[in-house]
Amino acid sequence: MICRLATIATIVVAASLAIVPGVARAANNDEEALALVDGVFASDFVEGKFAEALEKLQLAATVCQEGCSPTASSKVYVAIGTVFAAGLGKPADAKEAFRLALKADPNAQLMKDFTSDEVKAAFAEAGGGGGAGAGAKPAAAGRKGAIPKKECDGGGRPPRGWRSGGAHKCYQDALAAEDKREWMECAGFALGSSEVEERSTSRFLAASCLDRGGRWTDALAQYEKVAQAGTAASKPGSERAETLRGKIPKLVVRPPSKASDLVVRIDGNTIAADQLGGEIWVDPGEHTITATGRMGSEENLEFEQTLSVGEFETGNVDVRLVPKGATITDSTIMKCMTAAKTREDFAKCIGEGAKGSELNYLFGSEVSGYTDDDNVSVVTPGVYATVSNPIVGWSVGGSFLVDVVTAASSDIVATASPRWTEMRYVPGANGSMKFGDVTAGVRASASIEPDYLALGAGVSASADLAQKSITPSLSYDFGFDVSGRAGTSYNTFARIIHRHGIDGAVSLVMDKATVLTLGATAVLEFGDSSKPYRYIPLFDPTLATQVPAGLQADTVDQNRNPERVLEQLPLDRQRFALSSRIAHRFSSSTIRVEERLYADTWGVKATTTDGIYFIDVSDRFRVWPHLRGHLQTGANFWQVAYPSLRTATGLQIPALRTGDRELGPLIGLTGGGGVRVALGEDKNFALGFTADAVYTRFLDTLFILERLGAIGVLTAELEIE
Repeated sequence: MICRLATIATIVVAASLAIVPGVARAANNDEEALALVDGVFASDFVEGKFAEALEKLQLAATVCQEGCSPTASSKVYVAIGTVFAAGLGKPADAKEAFRLALKADPNAQLMKDFTSDEVKAAFAEAGGGGGAGAGAKPAAAGRKGAIPKKECDGGGRPPRGWRSGGAHKCYQDALAAEDKREWMECAGFALGSSEVEERSTSRFLAASCLDRGGRWTDALAQYEKVAQAGTAASKPGSERAETLRGKIPKLVVRPPSKASDLVVRIDGNTIAADQLGGEIWVDPGEHTITATGRMGSEENLEFEQTLSVGEFETGNVDVRLVPKGATITDSTIMKCMTAAKTREDFAKCIGEGAKGSELNYLFGSEVSGYTDDDNVSVVTPGVYATVSNPIVGWSVGGSFLVDVVTAASSDIVATASPRWTEMRYVPGANGSMKFGDVTAGVRASASIEPDYLALGAGVSASADLAQKSITPSLSYDFGFDVSGRAGTSYNTFARIIHRHGIDGAVSLVMDKATVLTLGATAVLEFGDSSKPYRYIPLFDPTLATQVPAGLQADTVDQNRNPERVLEQLPLDRQRFALSSRIAHRFSSSTIRVEERLYADTWGVKATTTDGIYFIDVSDRFRVWPHLRGHLQTGANFWQVAYPSLRTATGLQIPALRTGDRELGPLIGLTGGGGVRVALGEDKNFALGFTADAVYTRFLDTLFILERLGAIGVLTAELEIE
């Protein structure tokens, strides 16, 4: 107690010298004092040397006696309070330091990277507003009252290894409460013990009891302190903290876009405005979200909603302010909202406070580009838009893109064809409607090139079963393609290709953070898809077997037979694929891995593995790395060199032949990543960019054995609710 009074006295004397009215001092010691603060938190504090940290910060306070600005003095006392609260577990001393900080500068803020629940609580008790620095990690809310810390005075003579008999007695009482599964009693005794004598074992016991008692946000704060202490318990403390971060529930509270004077509370705890729309950590269980504010000229509006969240879950709440007395408080109103079919129905459920359009709009633009070392370049600008009514459950959308392709590849060079540029136009439309737990959709698309026309239409249906934990889906697509020659009427030359596609899938919610999707696809094609421009080099039968892969065009011309024949593929093709995708959500990231197995009646077999890891740097900024691998065999009629033999009855050549190296054996590897940033007050405008390098190794083909390309995509989206 004497040490504590001495410490407080030191702070008070320093404060009085620094901020007594009428005493004018030059702020010439700011730099020295603040450098000392930065050094303490870069070394002693993070290493768990809290006593040393406090001693150096008291020196900074002494430095400020010789002349610091109110802002600098305030920062020194905030630092002292942070050490008391987060390091030494002395909230009363922390409160006094924060009070002096606020006296020096009423706008004092907490330290961004060193803000814990204890720090915020002491700062709030001193009269602070929570501090701008509270964004170091998602805010914690939704606690069920303060933890009843136990007084740990007395206790007699301490045993060996302990300095305080009272702290030891409290620790033993905590162990006894743990045996009885009285988790809050256990935590109260353990924290009381730590307040008298700081020991990582006591704090770890407190964290463990809070963890098992469902007070996860408090438990996490204690585990993190243990992890920072630099003791034998630090490693298990760090591991427990990491586990808890992954499964701790979150709430995302989205404010109205045009609200003013908005105050949002979770279980009575006020939420900072800059944390609305982001993840707020809460304990598992039921939570009540309330809000007050105004919308335009309408005042005294309010909101209330109660929901439960459990392990790994994220609850989403859209704040809709309504006139006082018409708050959303019970399940009857929620059921009314769910059953509403029009905006008028919705307004009847919640009152007329929630006004605006019943439609949501999404507008997007995308520009992609591709280039490779085989002299092929593609630029693809596109736009898309969707209009939806989330209350009724319908949506309609459309898209349009243009492909501009320029090519002078080795295949073109080999046939003495000039470099060419071609454009493709791709319009599309889609729509869906929800009928209870079933969603039905339709779509149509077209692809228009100078020598190729593709028309497609499809239908789909999905259902939400077992409380949306199982979602089966089924779709069918029909394609009608016409292949021709550029500059030639389809009436003169045309090949018709019919295509039927059937896709079935089921999504399974494995747990509260993991979704597994299994799928099967069959595509049945009928028609001649041979390219009318692709000529195949032919060789003498004795030479064909000796032609090496990668033989260059000039050498091919020197050794091939004079005949030039067109490609000829089979007149039908059936494709089959099995796919699986698993996605898992961590506390601030998501990993998604996909696997696809493919086989067709041409003998091509392939496996494709794709992985992507989304990292939420903040609620506005997301980055991700991407990796994809592809391995396939060649078609059963594939040959690196096709033989031909002229006989008395004519030219003998293989009935099936192709120069399309994508039908040969190959290995592909794609790697890159992307970034997405949300802009605007409501984060409804987003920019994204992805870039990938694409490497392909052709195992048995003419002209080239490998190809390196790059693809980039720039997107912009605007969502209006």
